[in-house]
Amino acid sequence: MKNQPIIVGGEGESFFRRTWGSWKIAAIASFSALVFGTAILLMSIMAAAKPPGVFPQEATESAQPVKIEYYLPYPGLLPDSPLYKLKMVRDWVKLRLARGDGEKGRLELLYADKRINAAVTLADGGKASLGVSTATKAEKYLEKAARRVLRRARAGEDVKSELRVLSGAAAKHEEMLENMAARTTGMEKEVIDATLATTRMIREEVDQVWREAS
Repeated sequence: MKNQPIIVGGEGESFFRRTWGSWKIAAIASFSALVFGTAILLMSIMAAAKPPGVFPQEATESAQPVKIEYYLPYPGLLPDSPLYKLKMVRDWVKLRLARGDGEKGRLELLYADKRINAAVTLADGGKASLGVSTATKAEKYLEKAARRVLRRARAGEDVKSELRVLSGAAAKHEEMLENMAARTTGMEKEVIDATLATTRMIREEVDQVWREAS
């Protein structure tokens, strides 16, 4: 009877060799796992002992300009309409029939608001020249309305609510004129810039009188 080869370790050793290849590789793998586990444990202990600092979050958005909360009325017929002259006559008649500075001032402010809205609409529609001339007329109405209220305030009347409305209107008109100025060039831009400067002076004067009356 021939001697049979002796298999050391049996099936367990065969599985081990298939998986790791040799005892040396297995020892290296075990040591690496031990080092990795120890490092993770030390990092966890350090994190628990010293929580991560909180750093201020950098602003990701630039500051947005403040939008003026003053709503302009619908302009109705625009100056490029063939019926616009009839509208102008109607406005003139209503203003002539108005009684007192209070009623006249409210109408003038309404006309100013409608015209500045019409001016922007015209400019957006490619009619910059007509839009600029309409804007200048709007600010003339705004100035007339402001002068009436300021005159009444200096005469001792309680017009704080009207000053507040005028302040918001002037600020909104400034915003609209600034938008137009950014989209115009040449002589048209010069006219808008001059009109804008006048509107700013009106708002500053209204705000000053409003503060004094409050």
